[in-house]
Amino acid sequence: MPFANSSEARIAYVAEAAFGTTPATPTFKVFRTTGGGVRTNKTTQTSDELRADRNVPDEGLLGLDVSGAYPFEFSYSTFDEMLESALRGAWTTNVLKNGITPKYFTVEETLELGVTDSFSRFTGCAVNTFSLAIAARAKVTGSLGLMGQKETLASAIVVGATYTPATTEPILTSSAHVASLAVAGLNPVPKLRSVNFEFNNNLRARPVVGALYSEEFGAGRFDATGTLEAYFESQALYQAVLDHGGGALSATIGKDANKKYTISCPKIIFLDGAKQIGGNNDDVMVSIPFRAVFDATEACSVKITRAVA
Repeated sequence: MPFANSSEARIAYVAEAAFGTTPATPTFKVFRTTGGGVRTNKTTQTSDELRADRNVPDEGLLGLDVSGAYPFEFSYSTFDEMLESALRGAWTTNVLKNGITPKYFTVEETLELGVTDSFSRFTGCAVNTFSLAIAARAKVTGSLGLMGQKETLASAIVVGATYTPATTEPILTSSAHVASLAVAGLNPVPKLRSVNFEFNNNLRARPVVGALYSEEFGAGRFDATGTLEAYFESQALYQAVLDHGGGALSATIGKDANKKYTISCPKIIFLDGAKQIGGNNDDVMVSIPFRAVFDATEACSVKITRAVA
């Protein structure tokens, strides 16, 4: 029997109309990822019953939950549905804002084993966390943190299932494919070495008596945070930290016209930023964590626009 190779793994997903239910004759979309994966987490409890021979009498199974993350290299149109789940919103005329509407998927991991392959299907998956990292002279990368309800093993595809190939859009880089990265209201405009975005839905399982699996997940507050790392060239940026200031943060990412995203946080507030003085061969940097808060004009904390010229 052959061993499975990570290089031959296929990750695919399909949107669910009902939480935890894979559509009949699904059309899976092959997903672009650089590794990682989701898994079942078992919750168990050891019996405290007394025995004269000092042995443990049993280990009970209490619950099964699915979680994990897929790291990725960012490309156009690859993550649009996952972004809907991450922001709990829907694309409307190419604009997506954070909202309250959940979106769930069945995620399938296929491992090549020769004659009979291994299929793991994770139903009721939602994006709990989404991160995006833009660093100087690097690929734009990120990670999708998923929560799911249940894992089912199989040795064949779902009857009638088809698979749409992964997109072939190029991997985007910070050097060639990021423009208009700025925080409005700051003068001079800071020169950034990196910026990270972190979106968190704070999902929670809802266990019930009589079941190993969660009901549809509860959602906490949408928390949009990140970190700016800028070269120290004046006191203006650090003064904005001391003043509990902020502004509107936006960045446009993409290679070709009408195949770009603008990620905008209309109102951010600087948190506990600090100057960082390194060694003799280092630059002085300012590292500033930030939080995006509700903006009344845009009626959201995060706004993503696609098909930007």
